[in-house]
Amino acid sequence: MNRWKTLVLGALVLASTTACFRQVVQTGRAPSQTIVQQNWVSTWVFGLVAATPIDARTKCPSGVATVETLTSFPNGFVSALTFGIWAPQTVRITCASGTAALPNGTEIVHVAVSATESQLSDALQQAAVRSAQLDRPVAVQFDDVTSAKE
Repeated sequence: MNRWKTLVLGALVLASTTACFRQVVQTGRAPSQTIVQQNWVSTWVFGLVAATPIDARTKCPSGVATVETLTSFPNGFVSALTFGIWAPQTVRITCASGTAALPNGTEIVHVAVSATESQLSDALQQAAVRSAQLDRPVAVQFDDVTSAKE
């Protein structure tokens, strides 16, 4: 009977460690060669309690092209050993190449960085109305008034 319990437990551990989870989010931006990877990102209770956000802005100044979250074999094994209480995952972020650019001919509504809440609201309202009139996107650009005068 003891041997039977050991076999069942071993089969359950093996089954849970071979299960693979993979999620890929693509932003549509062209990828660069820069990859930010963290192999042991902590989630809890089978991933129900989310991980601490990863700030990739310093390594990806042009933005993010792809975010991939996966449970590797070692991640799954540790998760099985802790009965899912600690469920580590691997996160791989591929940075974007270049900078974001607006399509040619995009209309821009300018607003000062130091704008009041009312001025900002007016600028957003103006952009929304103009976008509806043109039936295309209208950008809102924040301008640093002090550097423009110099």
